Amino acid sequence: MFKRLFPPESPRYQHIQNAFKKIDVDTINRLEILFPMWIMFVFQHYLIKSYDIAIYRFMEIDLNRDYLFSMITEDLIGVLNILLHSLLFLWLMKKFESFGLFRIVKMDSQTNFLLFLSIYSLIDVMIFGKMMFPLALLILVLYLLYRSDSIQIKIISILFTVLALILSLCQDEPIVSTATMVYLPFLVVALIGKSEQYLHYAQKYLLLILFIFLSTKELWFGFIGLGYFLFFYSYHYFSSNERYNWLKFDSN
Repeated sequence: MFKRLFPPESPRYQHIQNAFKKIDVDTINRLEILFPMWIMFVFQHYLIKSYDIAIYRFMEIDLNRDYLFSMITEDLIGVLNILLHSLLFLWLMKKFESFGLFRIVKMDSQTNFLLFLSIYSLIDVMIFGKMMFPLALLILVLYLLYRSDSIQIKIISILFTVLALILSLCQDEPIVSTATMVYLPFLVVALIGKSEQYLHYAQKYLLLILFIFLSTKELWFGFIGLGYFLFFYSYHYFSSNERYNWLKFDSN
């Protein structure tokens, strides 16, 4: 679609390309890696609205586990949460770029922001309770899949994903339980298949599946996610005339 509206040889393409090239590449890479963190925050937002979280009882929230496609005034809290945390972490990642846990995957595949996010989500279990633990396991799986492509790591990732499925089913939590059931075949294929492309699918589809199911609850996040994909698709097309390799955080 973009090629029809903005062919690379057109003056319009050149003008937009000049604008995108003014954006710092490191800032783009840091912004891109924040998407898993957004998913974590939206999941927490959904838990607060749906389940009895002890620390939030004083707010006397009218709990509703059956809602769909939410676009209510209270969801502005979720939007503001994503915005403020994104600004904070973009600043921290720039200020302390040599600190391993704030480094993006393209800079450091061993110790990076995904590991920090795994630790962050596990700490959040103390705040949001056991309902948060299955998602924390999936974020840890995402880090492991970028950490190594060994058979051992793939087997551990499958075991953690199965554990997340069992726990979410026991808790009668539909988002993670459904997402893990859909995602498990991708992990199994990545284990059995010899191609590196299967591992790439496993890395990318975990977040995509979580995003889709979360958006059925929190419609406002669906619009944010679509804006995210549109922005990065536009950036890669106009800055280098390349197709955006969506939700692939390393340089492979």
